[in-house]
Amino acid sequence: MKITDLLNKLIEKKFYTKEKITDKCNVFFAMSVITEEEYSNLILKIEEVYFVADENKEENIEEVGEE
Repeated sequence: MKITDLLNKLIEKKFYTKEKITDKCNVFFAMSVITEEEYSNLILKIEEVYFVADENKEENIEEVGEE
């Protein structure tokens, strides 16, 4: 299993916070463990997956505030 496959699975399962998984990707990229293309794909996936979570969190906050 490649490191990018593992990172993709961790992102999909939201195993880490957005900040922690981004930091992990940054380290792997800085150490040349993953390519620029792989890094870009991972960052885009993080933004996609965690954006939905952030959006839902904001909706829940608004609902609580309305009560």
